[in-house]
Amino acid sequence: MTPLLTLTGDGTFRALTPERCEALGLPEDPHLSALMRLRSLLGDDLEEQLAARLYLPAALGLDETDHLLPATLALLAETTGDLVSYGWRLGAGTGLAWQHARELRERTLDAARIALLGYEGLLTTTALGPATLSAATYLQSGERTLGDPGAVRDLPMLLAEGLADHLAAVAERVPGAHRHLLLREDAVAGVHEGRIPTPSGRRRYAPLAAPEIGMLWRSLVVALESVGLGADAITFGVGADATLLRAARDAGVRRMSLSPRRMPALDTAAGVALWEGIAEAAEQGCSFELVVDPRPGGRLVPEVERMFEIWRRLGHSEHSAAGITVIAHTGAAHDVHSGRVDPSAQPEVSTLLDETAIEALLRLAPSYAERLAA
Repeated sequence: MTPLLTLTGDGTFRALTPERCEALGLPEDPHLSALMRLRSLLGDDLEEQLAARLYLPAALGLDETDHLLPATLALLAETTGDLVSYGWRLGAGTGLAWQHARELRERTLDAARIALLGYEGLLTTTALGPATLSAATYLQSGERTLGDPGAVRDLPMLLAEGLADHLAAVAERVPGAHRHLLLREDAVAGVHEGRIPTPSGRRRYAPLAAPEIGMLWRSLVVALESVGLGADAITFGVGADATLLRAARDAGVRRMSLSPRRMPALDTAAGVALWEGIAEAAEQGCSFELVVDPRPGGRLVPEVERMFEIWRRLGHSEHSAAGITVIAHTGAAHDVHSGRVDPSAQPEVSTLLDETAIEALLRLAPSYAERLAA
């Protein structure tokens, strides 16, 4: 039976404190304790029609290299670089920070062998998508990767090859897990709208048209399909723009994550176009996942209520939204999306998801599942 609602996280999980590990009876190793705690929260379906999707934490926030950007860069095949004063730079030679990011991924994989012994459910790997990587990284020249069309075109293939190797390593360590991939495109709006600043800050890079971004996604989808990861096992963050939604569909994307907070109101032209695109995609079999902030004081309740209201105004019943996935998130990506935070900036530990947020989502979920069942 297809669950009414599936719960998961955004791919990050703040490392537990030693005091918290002691209270929960978990080992001191941060990677092992994080995975064991996540498995206890999301490792089993909660009830008959309420499911959970476990994920490997790509970032624990242990140091400046333990965040989603360096974790993704550590995946890129045949690519080297380092952390410099202005951000993460791609180039000749592997620096200490880059090497450390690779070591952190290996530690997570090694911890998974122990913490996820016998696990047979869905297991998500999280990475940043190629559009966001192009805006968040720099070349040897000091320019962002976004300024070099050739380098941008290379990113999907480098990412796909690295992900294939990583997913094979996951399968070796957790053989019963079913692979799933979450690709976060936190900065795709800035890339598409031409809002990414050059290093001098005096101008902006030219906007990348939606079909061009779609070609990056298409290259990635095709490359991943060639190693056995179908489109139904990949969730793309596609922003909140109707043209990007169309580009994703044309690229073969079948699962998309959307944030209610970013979406334009239904009484605007942009809102009408986006919501009509969502409804059309849903009718053609595409699936959607909602990115929400469930923390106390967060916006989960008003955001989900707004989604239900708009869905009803479009003539659909709440039951027709059954099967949706909700992704817990702290809201940090919204600041990147809006341009308040540069995608290359080093994030604060507070931007990472923690157990409090996941627990809050678990408490609220049953009431929404009941509405979807009605």
